[in-house]
Amino acid sequence: MSKIGIIDIGSNTFNLLVSCTKSKESIYSKEIHVGIRKGTKQNIIQKKTIKESIVTIQKFKKTCKKFNCKKIHIVATASLRNAINKNEFIETCKKETNLIVNVISGDMEAELIFNAILNNIKDFDDFVIVDIGGASTEFIITKNKKSVFKKSFNFGSQLLIEKFNPSDPIKEEEEEDIKRFLKEQLKDLTSSLKKYKIKNLIGTSGSFNCITKIQLKKNYSTEYQILNIDHYKETISPEILNSTINQREKIPGLLKMRAENIIITIILINFLLNQGVKNIYTTKFSLKNGVFSNILNNIIPWQESLL
Repeated sequence: MSKIGIIDIGSNTFNLLVSCTKSKESIYSKEIHVGIRKGTKQNIIQKKTIKESIVTIQKFKKTCKKFNCKKIHIVATASLRNAINKNEFIETCKKETNLIVNVISGDMEAELIFNAILNNIKDFDDFVIVDIGGASTEFIITKNKKSVFKKSFNFGSQLLIEKFNPSDPIKEEEEEDIKRFLKEQLKDLTSSLKKYKIKNLIGTSGSFNCITKIQLKKNYSTEYQILNIDHYKETISPEILNSTINQREKIPGLLKMRAENIIITIILINFLLNQGVKNIYTTKFSLKNGVFSNILNNIIPWQESLL
C-alpha cells in the first residue's frame, strides 16, 4: 500500500489526513488546535506560536511514520500566506522537521474545498459550499456539479472576533454590526445566490461540525448530515448567541476551542438564511480531502517531503 500524509496548516487548527493512493481511501485523520491567527500580532506570527506549530507538525510526522507513509504534503492557508514572517515559519519548519510547506492562494484554497466536496459527496447538484476558517472564508456556488462562483474572502471567525471585539455574551447591536459588515462584503455572493436560486448550504468541517454534534449530541461518521432547521433556529442559534464563552464550553458537542469563535459562524449562517438558503448540511470533508483528490488526479505538482 502506498500511503501519504497530508497536513493542513489552518488558522485555528492543524489537520492530518493519512490516505492510501492505491485504494484511494483515507484511513486516519487528526485535528489539533494551535491557533496561528490568535498567535499573530500585527501580521507577525509570534515565536511561541511558531514553536507550538513545529511541535504539532513533528507529532504529525511521527504519526505518518507509524502508518509507513512514503510522503508528506503540507498545505498552509490564510494565516501563513498573510503573515509578514511566513518565510521564517517555512524555514524553521524545514530546519526542524525536514518538511516543505506549500503556501496556497485563496483561489486555490476555494478550488481544493470544491474538489473535496465534488469528489466525496455525490448526492448534491446545486448548493453553496461554505468554509469559515480563522483568517479567511471560502464560498463556492455549484450548479450541475460545476462551480459557477468561487471566492476566498479575507475575513474569518478569529479575524472578525478581533475586529469587532464583541461583549460576552454578544450584544444585539454588535451582532447587527457584524451582519452589516457581511452584507457589504458579500454583495457579489448574495447576488449569485439569488441568480442561481441556491437553497442548499453545505458547511465544511470546523464550527459547522460542532453545530451538528450539538444537534445530534454525539459524533457522526456519515458523508454529511442535515440540520433540523427549526431546531437550529429555535434552540441552537439563540442558545449560542445568548450565552457566554464559559457557558458555551459546557454545551455538549461544542469543542472548547470553538466556544469563542462559533458566534461568527452562527451569525454568518443566519445571514445566509435571510438570503434565501433553506437547508443546511454539514460535512467532515474539507481542504485536506481536496488536496488528496488533487494528488490522485495529478492536477498540481505539489512540493512533497519524503519520509
